[in-house]
Amino acid sequence: MSARHRLKSLVSPLLPLAERLVWGGERRERLLLAGLDRHYGSLLRRQWRHAPEPPHFFDHRIDGFAFAIGRAAPFPLYRGFLGAELARPGDTLLDLGCGDGFFARRLYAPRCARVDAVDVEPDAIAHARRRNATGNVRYVLMDAVADPFPSSRYDVAVWDSGLAHVSREDAEIVLAKVRDALAPGGALAGSESLGEDAGDHLQTFATLDDLASLLCRFFPHVQVRALDYELADGTSRREAYWRCALDPARLQAVAWRDVTC
Repeated sequence: MSARHRLKSLVSPLLPLAERLVWGGERRERLLLAGLDRHYGSLLRRQWRHAPEPPHFFDHRIDGFAFAIGRAAPFPLYRGFLGAELARPGDTLLDLGCGDGFFARRLYAPRCARVDAVDVEPDAIAHARRRNATGNVRYVLMDAVADPFPSSRYDVAVWDSGLAHVSREDAEIVLAKVRDALAPGGALAGSESLGEDAGDHLQTFATLDDLASLLCRFFPHVQVRALDYELADGTSRREAYWRCALDPARLQAVAWRDVTC
C-alpha cells in the first residue's frame, strides 16, 4: 500500500468527527433551527401584523421554511410545481404576478432558458430582484393588462392567484394576450381560490365549472382540479388549479397515464 493510501486510511475515519466538531451535530442543528424559526416568525409579524398596511405579495421564504421544519403543509407551494411541470429545457416562460420571485427562481428558472417574471407592484419587484435574482430570470415592473409583455412569444405562461385580483374585464384582456403570445404547443397554468372571499378579490369563482367557463372562452383545451387543505392559522382553503392550451400535446405529455392492471 502506498503512503498516500495509508494516510487516507488513517484520515478517513476521522473526517466525520471533524465535520461534526466544526459544523455541529443534532443539538447545534436544533439551536440553529429554533433561531431561524423565531426569525421567520418575527418577519411574518413585521410584514403582516405590525406594518402600516399588509404587503401586496407574500415572502415565500416564510412558508418554505415552515414546511421544511414540519410546521406547515406543502400545499401553498403546490401551484409552483404544477406550473414548472409544463416547462421543458430551452423554454421561455412568462410568470404573471410573480410576487417575491420565489417560484420564478427556484422552480421555473432551473427548467427554462429564460423566465420573464412580471408584477405591477414596485415593492414585489424590488424584493424579487434583491432576494431571488438569478441569471436567466428577468424581473419586470409592468401592468399585465395595459402594458405589452416583455417578449412576443412564450412556451409556457403561469398566472397564479391573479384572476381574482382583477376585474372580469381585465382578466379577459390578460387571457387573450396570453393566448396570442403562446408559441405553438404552448400552455398556460394557474391557480385560484374557490368560494367567497372577504379580502381584496374583485371577482370570485364558486366552483370549478365557474372557473372553467371563463377559461374555455379563450382556450379549447382546459383542465381543472381542486384541492382542499388547511392553512397554518387553522383556516381551510379550496384551491383550484388549471391548465389551458390551444394544442393539447403539452398537457397530455404531463398527464397521468391510465394503466390496465
